[in-house]
Amino acid sequence: MKPVRMKKLKAVILDEKIDNVVRNLHEEGIVELCDLSEKLEDIEWKTLLSPSSSADYVRNVTTLMIKAGRILDMFSSVSQKETSIKDILNPKPVEKKKVSFNSYQEVIEYAEKVLNEISKEVDEPAERLSELDNRKSKLLQLKDQISYLKGLEFDLKYLGPGEYVFIGAGSVPKERVDELKTELDKVADGYIEVFTGNEFEKDKKIRVPIIFITLKEKLESVLSEIRKFEFERYDITDVEGTPSEALSKIESELKAIESERNNLIEKLKALAQKWEKELLAVYELLSIEKERGDAYSQFGRTNRTYYMEAWVPARDAEKAKKLIENSADGFAFVEISEPDEPEEKIPVLLDNPKAIKPFEMLTEMYALPKYNEVDPTLLLVPGFLLFYGIMLTDAVYGVLLTLAGLFMWKKIGKVNEGASKLGYILTLAGISTIIMGIITGGYLGDFLYEFLGFDITKTPLALVNPLGESYYINSNSPLFTLGSISVTNGPMAILVFSIFVGLIHLLIGLCVGFKENIARGNTGDAFINQGVWIILILSIFVGIGLMFAGASATIAGGIIGVAVLLAILASMYKGYKSGGVMEAILGAMDITGFLGNVLSYARLLALCLATGGLAMAVNIMAKLVGESIPIIGIILAIIVLLVGHIFNFVMNGLGSFIHSLRLHYVEFFSQFYEGGGKKFIPFKANREYTTT
Repeated sequence: MKPVRMKKLKAVILDEKIDNVVRNLHEEGIVELCDLSEKLEDIEWKTLLSPSSSADYVRNVTTLMIKAGRILDMFSSVSQKETSIKDILNPKPVEKKKVSFNSYQEVIEYAEKVLNEISKEVDEPAERLSELDNRKSKLLQLKDQISYLKGLEFDLKYLGPGEYVFIGAGSVPKERVDELKTELDKVADGYIEVFTGNEFEKDKKIRVPIIFITLKEKLESVLSEIRKFEFERYDITDVEGTPSEALSKIESELKAIESERNNLIEKLKALAQKWEKELLAVYELLSIEKERGDAYSQFGRTNRTYYMEAWVPARDAEKAKKLIENSADGFAFVEISEPDEPEEKIPVLLDNPKAIKPFEMLTEMYALPKYNEVDPTLLLVPGFLLFYGIMLTDAVYGVLLTLAGLFMWKKIGKVNEGASKLGYILTLAGISTIIMGIITGGYLGDFLYEFLGFDITKTPLALVNPLGESYYINSNSPLFTLGSISVTNGPMAILVFSIFVGLIHLLIGLCVGFKENIARGNTGDAFINQGVWIILILSIFVGIGLMFAGASATIAGGIIGVAVLLAILASMYKGYKSGGVMEAILGAMDITGFLGNVLSYARLLALCLATGGLAMAVNIMAKLVGESIPIIGIILAIIVLLVGHIFNFVMNGLGSFIHSLRLHYVEFFSQFYEGGGKKFIPFKANREYTTT
């Protein structure tokens, strides 16, 4: 499947109609606007068009957004909502406000009206709250500084300049006090007195508060000298009384401020509850109008017209054309054409069936396909689900994963598109895990055997035992015997299945890559890059099939050997063409890369064993704890079971997700997929709080 075919839309629109055109395109969200600024630098285009700028009304809209944002920030600061676990796990969709505006003027008028009404109620208490906060901050700073002077009993009103003297306060490190007194006495010619208070610790240093009194004419010299001693000056003004008295007054004022603040906050909380939803809707409307106004800067213009270009999916091309013509009341010329730019500049829009669409996020995690490149999403889905189920392979874990996925999909997904997609993927992965768990008899590992004495692998209820023999596959009843190879246990059966699936998976990828190269006319590349490996895989299947049919190993090995030789020669030829003899020699090593890709699928067995083995270890530990510790042993055993299996479920569930993707991103995609496409980003009004 290919990405959606794109068309290029070009339109010339009368300037009086551009606002209505932009508005309707924005609401419909079916085109991606092209930025013409680079194109308009070309000399030929310059003679026809001038660069356009954002619409004039954007300035007014921005001003209103700043005002609305400031009020929203204030509401947020005074009414911090407590989010409960219930709200997180079962969020409620936002109740949207129905709006209907036909122009930016109507939106601006509406926003101004709402903001004026809110300001009448909010501005006064908000300003008073700001004043109180500023006063509180100043008082706390004063309190901090005055508290250091508690050992110096004098009236603080005398601090600062007097008629003849200056009295200053601050602190210095303890070890520098004596030196400070000596040096200050020198620079002030003895016209200075320094008093010290009780030492205190600040920033892991012992400091001493000081009060100095000096003649005003000596102040400049004193301040210049005192700075050399890490002097921290205290700015204490408009305060009367001793430090103890001043601190008492500050405490009283702080209590009064806190009381008034609480009253104002309660008032603002009530206003937030009254206006916040309306204000969020206003802010969203303004944001949408700003986005529309800024879109003008991507256009070109003449004295009376605007010129625009846009990408539009081919299926929506005629719809977009009619929308522009109708919005402009016929005063527009619209042309739809095939893309006239390089593939890497054409945006990519994926279009998979509804059941597959959530998996597009896994493709995007790697890279979007280039335009005209195959979309690998549909090919990724069956392999991802199969590999995930094999790797986690426990029915109980599968049930837990399915429930978690359903919850994320149906609950959290109501308000979060990403959670909805991931929940859907995990739900299907959980179902796959349940199926694989039933096939392998995995129910919390060997829980049934350890605690109930029921070995499900010895019954027809389990097809394969990942950790040993089963009812169907054992030494007396091997899965198959091929020459000297006899598959008599689950691990070997899963390994063979993993390699077989890996070969099929690689074959599919190679066939897709072969088809893509042929479609582009690259017949030689198709044979060298994919064809020889397709032949090699098919020869492996043919050789093994002949051995099952009774042919000798020599014949089967000969067929496979010829294919291997062909692959090596083709790889050497490819290397020789690109870099000469040395590259040809290195090209022969491509066969080891192919072997590495095939063996990489053995991780299916490794993760399967890891899940079952760790689950078994948890069960054994829990049983030992329960049997060896009296009275509380059963409780501890339950705790071990819960913690152990949750850990196993989470870690191996995450590992299965990562390694399933790795097999696609590294082994599978490398056979046919390059990626690097530019995502189609529609010019669309994103509405969370409003609806039309």
